[in-house]
Amino acid sequence: MEVEFRDGRTVQGSGFFYLEYKPIEGETEGLHWHDVTHMYLVTAKHVIQPNRLGDIVRLTYALRVGDGDHTVWHRLNLDGKTLGMRLHLCKKEATDVAVVDIYEQWTDEMKKSADLQAHFLGASAVSPEKFPGRTPAEIQPGDDVMVIGYPLGMDDPFNKLPIFKRGLLNTPIGMHFDGKDAFLFDFKYYDGASGSLIIAKSPQIFVTKEGKVAFSNYSDFVFLGVYEGEEYRTDDPTQRPDLGLGWYYYNVEEAIGNPPFSH
Repeated sequence: MEVEFRDGRTVQGSGFFYLEYKPIEGETEGLHWHDVTHMYLVTAKHVIQPNRLGDIVRLTYALRVGDGDHTVWHRLNLDGKTLGMRLHLCKKEATDVAVVDIYEQWTDEMKKSADLQAHFLGASAVSPEKFPGRTPAEIQPGDDVMVIGYPLGMDDPFNKLPIFKRGLLNTPIGMHFDGKDAFLFDFKYYDGASGSLIIAKSPQIFVTKEGKVAFSNYSDFVFLGVYEGEEYRTDDPTQRPDLGLGWYYYNVEEAIGNPPFSH
């Protein structure tokens, strides 16, 4: 995603989709298709810079669309005024999480273009059902976490797929690093990665709290948070500890529950 300002400056970052959907009545275990009720684009707040909202020309994000044997971007834009009316932030100023309501724009775009519907390659998203405690995974310090985004210069130009980078969790999930609603993990910073999704993989074979061995017939993941960037960053790249800061998953829900930034 990219944010363009009136002075010609652009800020590039990563983001991911967050969904809310209707439960299926009488739902049983397994995979199901749900009716989506809300759809959001989540990123780091410093990518958007809400304090400069009046200077924003447009925010651009994109969908993957098939074109022959390769993939192209189908770009969607929000001007600064519209962005402000769809932008949700956390009450704590320091929380580096921004949520943009894109449901209406997304559905309108799909309805007006049969060609887009036919060639849209689909997209992955997270939802509250992927929060820690709602999946079997028990995440502990020392476990691997994955950051999924589009660091500059590292993308796949042919397929437009995101890059998966692995890090090592430092902070026990639920504890607040440095008093923030955030956790620390061992991860090297890359330009353009701010706003990336942070997840942990759920094992397919695990032991329940009752001591029973259980098996899942599909690979699952846990949504941990939103990647901000490098903590303890210095001007000397040889002296950086490569420690990343992730803002907890629940900040997304908190932001959604707050009124739009400008309304």
